[in-house]
Amino acid sequence: MIDRLIGPLRHIIRPVVFFPLLAGLAVLSVYGIIELGLAMTGRWERDLMRRMEYYRDHQPKVLVTRYEERLRAVRAALKERGYPAGPTEAVMNSHTAEALRSFQRRQGLRVTGRPDPATAMALGLER
Repeated sequence: MIDRLIGPLRHIIRPVVFFPLLAGLAVLSVYGIIELGLAMTGRWERDLMRRMEYYRDHQPKVLVTRYEERLRAVRAALKERGYPAGPTEAVMNSHTAEALRSFQRRQGLRVTGRPDPATAMALGLER
C-alpha cells in the first residue's frame, strides 16, 4: 500500500528533480508575495488619494469664515486705536503682526504678534 503511494513520488523525491522544484516553488512564492504587496500598496495609495480628495472637498468652511471675521475685527480694533494694521485682506501679514506686537507691548500683555484671547479681550472683542 505504501509502495503504491510512494512509487510515483520516487521520481520527484530524487535530489536532481526535488531541489529545482523546491527552488521554483520558492521563486514563485516570493514573486506572489511581491505582487500581493504591490497590489496592496496600489490600493492603499488609491484609498489615500480618495480620502485626500474627500477632505479637500469637505473642508470646514465655517472655521475659515470665523477666522477671517475675527481677523477683520482685530484689524478694525487696532486701526481705531491708532495702530496701522495694513490691508484688510483675510490673511495674517507682517503689518498686522507688528501692530499686534506694538499693542501688546503697550498694554503689558505677552508679546506674541497673534490675536490670542488676552489680546482680543484687551481690544474689546471678547469678554
